Amino acid sequence: MRKVFRFLVFLLSISIFGQTASGNIETYIDNIIDNVPNSSSNVYTSPNTTQLSTWNTVINFLVADDLASARTNANGLGYQVTEFTDTSISPNKIFYVLEKQSVSSNYWGTYVFNKTPHINNLIIQAPHIKNDINTGHQAVYCFKNTLARAVFISGTHRCNSNSYSSCSGSTSTCSSSSESYRISDLAHNVTTMFQKTTENLLTNIPNSVFVQLHGFGKRSTDPYVILSNGTRITPTTDYATLIKEALLKEDNSLTFKIAHIDTDWTRLIGFTNTQGRLINNSTNHCSFSATTTTGRFVHIEQEKSKLRNDSSGWAKMSNALKEVFPNTLSITEYNLNNKISVSPNPTSKEVVIKAKQISKVEVFNLFGQRILSKKFNKVNNPSINLINASSGIYLFKIKTSNGFALKKVIRL
Repeated sequence: MRKVFRFLVFLLSISIFGQTASGNIETYIDNIIDNVPNSSSNVYTSPNTTQLSTWNTVINFLVADDLASARTNANGLGYQVTEFTDTSISPNKIFYVLEKQSVSSNYWGTYVFNKTPHINNLIIQAPHIKNDINTGHQAVYCFKNTLARAVFISGTHRCNSNSYSSCSGSTSTCSSSSESYRISDLAHNVTTMFQKTTENLLTNIPNSVFVQLHGFGKRSTDPYVILSNGTRITPTTDYATLIKEALLKEDNSLTFKIAHIDTDWTRLIGFTNTQGRLINNSTNHCSFSATTTTGRFVHIEQEKSKLRNDSSGWAKMSNALKEVFPNTLSITEYNLNNKISVSPNPTSKEVVIKAKQISKVEVFNLFGQRILSKKFNKVNNPSINLINASSGIYLFKIKTSNGFALKKVIRL
């Protein structure tokens, strides 16, 4: 009997610690989103101090790419780390999905980490995936298509719990009258895995920027998009304004309010958001709004029809994020650097890329801003015209059927 018991434990350990999956990461996480508990089930419970500490250890191991240790610690929390190979991306990409085990009753959210991110410092968050319709699906779409560092998805509807958060602020979202936030509202509770993971990545990933996607019902006096860094202060790098400018390139019919620019605007500006307070160094993340800004938090409220309704709107947000955040793909990912050449270099106008089966070329300036993107149908030796570019140094990211190359080009 003892041998049988040990064998069953062994089989269980294989199931838990050897978790792998493949396919499309967007489809995989969308399925999780579609099945999270709604507002009426009252299943969300807050983690205790020991669980928060163990969770922090899990995130440390994931950031350090120590999958085995992360799995061992996650198991005690009713969570698992699925090593997911996305076969819809060429070359295939690996993601670590920190997700609830099917038998667990801890609905603390889903956290996806990119093993080899292209935008190493971008973390996308969706704390209200059921209430703010489609923001979870939008977040995963943006995560996959930007290949950002991580994406956080809430584990229940924001109104799921009947218990109230002690943090400041109020809402009428969960009832007919204004009341305190629920503990299941991950944007307004500091005792959550959502908050703990934000705290960890804020510290462990240099210059990390957290873009949080929300949605709202538009009044006649509202713009389509409300942006905030969590304060009235303009940061050194103003990501909110940069995202606005990039979104306007995608859709010039959009209208905006930005909290630190339109200082008389008070609606939906995220000052009670506990992740924003943390990132902006509030003295008490639960009780006090920040009085300084790091610029590393962007709160985006979106009307549904323009940006949240479907993948055409999600693509606008994804493209805007790629425009704003530099591609930081590790040089080891560029496996064709010695096999592809660009000439003439320096050039006064046009360059020819000498390579076969090219599918895409992106050109970046030295500030990491993309100035040109061109898709091809697996052509050989295409030319790129730089006649409208200023004199300077540019980086060409070249994608072929066999991998990537990164080339420096001097424009005279």
